[in-house]
Amino acid sequence: MKGSKNIILGLILIVFSLNLFSQTNQEDDSIYYYQQIAKRELDSTNYKKVVRILDRAIKEGYVSTKILKTRAIANYKLRQTRKAFLDIDEIEYEEHELMDISPLMALYYINKKSPKTAVNILVNSYEEDNRRFFFSLSLINERDVGLILKVIDEGFGNEDFSMSLYSIKSMINYATKNYNDAYNDLLTALEHNPKDGLLYFLYGEIKFDRKEFISALASYNSAIMYNETSSLTYKQRAITKGFLNDFNGAIDDYNIILEREPQNPEIYYLRAISKNYLADYNGAIMDLNKAISLNDTFSSAYNYRGIVYINLGDYPSSLFDFNKTLSLNPNHPFTHNNIGIALAKTGQNMKAVEYFSKAISLDKKHGDAYYNRGKLLLERGDYKKAKPDILTALEINYQNPDAHYLLALIYIQEKKKNPRLKLEEKICTELETASGMNHPKAAELFSITCEKIEPVDPQEELEEIESEYIEED
Repeated sequence: MKGSKNIILGLILIVFSLNLFSQTNQEDDSIYYYQQIAKRELDSTNYKKVVRILDRAIKEGYVSTKILKTRAIANYKLRQTRKAFLDIDEIEYEEHELMDISPLMALYYINKKSPKTAVNILVNSYEEDNRRFFFSLSLINERDVGLILKVIDEGFGNEDFSMSLYSIKSMINYATKNYNDAYNDLLTALEHNPKDGLLYFLYGEIKFDRKEFISALASYNSAIMYNETSSLTYKQRAITKGFLNDFNGAIDDYNIILEREPQNPEIYYLRAISKNYLADYNGAIMDLNKAISLNDTFSSAYNYRGIVYINLGDYPSSLFDFNKTLSLNPNHPFTHNNIGIALAKTGQNMKAVEYFSKAISLDKKHGDAYYNRGKLLLERGDYKKAKPDILTALEINYQNPDAHYLLALIYIQEKKKNPRLKLEEKICTELETASGMNHPKAAELFSITCEKIEPVDPQEELEEIESEYIEED
């Protein structure tokens, strides 16, 4: 009898344990469910919805550090800072769970009049994972950046301050798009922490935006040397190499990314651009085909494939791709410009002018479209209409040798029509400028025209213009 009671008691304990285990799993599943849908809404910046979802979860008894942390972020983004701090109050002792919101934690301690703790939170987060720390800076509203920077500056006054403060300050300024201060701070930070690859990457980004490509490349190289080897770093280095005409080097970097991400359509597209510049047109087409197969709405890939088809002399295929681009992005000015080029290549000049004009109407700063339209008008003998287009093209991009050359031909035409016009200096200046930019015919025409009393016949030059239309991606 006693044995039967023990068996029954054992069965009861087993059933109770199973029920408890089942209940715990159910609670974990519910917490996970609420957290996942809240995170999705948080990523979509639907902060009010996040709060509603998590209020309901907490009301139903499903509470976790992640749920409180997510609600704190949403409330902070809604400028409900007091409510955000109330959630942090519940989890402040679980610091390891809060490293990805360390800037918000710093504000919490600043609010509690504990700036030293705020600084320590930032330093610990940065030193534990500098990338994670950098991305967490996007949480902070502009109005609070000054508060954090103030306690950091005060931290420099302490004898035992961490050298990491220089890096932290530079990252905060960069993340808040205060690039001038970030630039100076990064220089100082790298003096004190010369092996932080992320700092080199950010410095390279500033240099890249300033079009200082040689310096940017050196910074990306240092970033990779010091283990900042994300795909983004390799991509930015590859693009920079492209601007420096090192297309083989760019392809090497794109290959590294594709080994990691073989289904990345953007990288196939970018690699195709480098192959096109190397005149590997078939290789470029293969990469663009792959990009389009991975994303059949990738309008830029269709547009660039059209450019490659122009280089191959396959104008019907190029027009097909350009029209496909417009079906996906009807107001893409570059594509209208490129259709104009394809039409001009097939002798449809009047129609080409219409597309160049459309590109200009969509983008008044579209220098290449002005140049292309001006070139066609000049070939047609309408130098009066061509002149303002070429002048505008040079206003937008003075470094266009073809435009300088064509402007010289226009001045020659004007001089021929009216010999009393004093245009000799303008003619020679434009030819000299184009020659200095290595235009293939400018130097020869300069030596002939600028040493003669009578300029050469511009029509003869127009018949042999070697400048190309400018295509754009």
